[in-house]
This record gives sequence, C-alpha cells and structure tokens, in this order.
Amino acid sequence: MRLNKYLAECGVASRRKADELIANGHVKVNGKTIKQLGTTLNPEKDRVSVDGKELEPPTKRVVYLLNKPKGVVTTADDPEGRKTVLDFVPKTPRVFPCGRLDNDTMGLVVLTNDGNLCYQLTHPKFEHQKEYIVEGRTKTPKAALTELEEGKIVLKDGPVFIDALKLLKMNKDKIIFSITIHEGRNRLVRRICAAVGIEVVNLTRIKLGHYELGTLRPGESMLVT
Repeated sequence: MRLNKYLAECGVASRRKADELIANGHVKVNGKTIKQLGTTLNPEKDRVSVDGKELEPPTKRVVYLLNKPKGVVTTADDPEGRKTVLDFVPKTPRVFPCGRLDNDTMGLVVLTNDGNLCYQLTHPKFEHQKEYIVEGRTKTPKAALTELEEGKIVLKDGPVFIDALKLLKMNKDKIIFSITIHEGRNRLVRRICAAVGIEVVNLTRIKLGHYELGTLRPGESMLVT
C-alpha cells in the first residue's frame, strides 16, 4: 500500500495533505524518516509514525455529515481558539473535513477517516457538484438574476460556469436563490454574487456530491454509511 493512502486510511489527513507531511519529513516508517512520495509499505508489518506518534492500524470507515454553524472553522484545530468542525463530531475514530467552508458560510461539511473518499470529493477532476442557498440584498434583483441566468460572468481568475440556478424568493431589494457549481475556487459563490451586485447576507451549502444536508440543524451531525 502507498504510504499516503495508509496515512489517509489511518485518519491522519487526506492523501494530498499526507503527501505534504511526507515531503516535509514528518513521517517515519520503522524508525526511518521517509520523504520520497510514492513509497509503499506492508500495513501488517511496518510501523508508521507521524511527528513521533505511532499510528494505529486503519479503523472502519466512518462518514459524518455536519451542518456547520456560522463562525466555525473547517480545520482540525485553530490557533485563535475558535470552535472547529471537529468539536461537533465524536473524538474517535479521528476524522478530518473534506474541503473547507468559509467561517461565515454555513451548511454541509463531510468529515471522514477515509482519505480516498475525501480525495474523490475534493479533487477538481471529479467535478462533484456543490449546491448553495444564497440570501442576498441588491437594489436590482431582476437584473442580477438575469446576469446569473445568462452565465456570462468573468472573474479575475477566469470565466465562471454555473451548473444550475433556481430563484426561490425575490422582492424589491432582497433575493433568495439556489446555485449549483462544480468548481472549487476560493469563495467562488460570494465572488459570483459580488460580480452581479448582490451583497450576501447568508450562504448555506446544502449539497456536496451525493451527500445532502437534509434536516440537520446548525451544529448537528449524523453518521452515514
């Protein structure tokens, strides 16, 4: 088994992050520091440690769905002492979030100890769709909606492709709609809204790949198969 896959299956990090740990000299196999990416090992015989802590063999895969509240960070720990998504799921087995949501964005976060699943959900080549509910303010809601529907939005880092758009509510200065994208660019939905003159009041992710937020309340999580 590849070392990065073993680290992912042990719940240390996604395969991409595991490669960073290896390259930066944090990982030892049988007491020897390994920096070569692509290194293989025998999971039944070899001893692996990360920063001096020996790893337990991989545990059964678990997947949690969490409705992340606003203000919670999507990391394993936070130097500023803020709550993280790991504060809302059981401590064991250790899991990690698949991708990130901004602090001020709410909604669905998938946490797992399965590095392969995390890789599938986050790598751009798989183009997993992400659906969001946007609650925003604008002086020209009809014009903003028309621009979104035309799909000709170009940001500084290139044009944007919107997979689906559905208006939920509109009045003279407020608009609520769902938007589906498959790209993973930083703060993309917020930048799309800014490009058409929409000030985002609330942003909630309700779907990632085939996982859906459902009826989970903010701060609630559930174990799924």
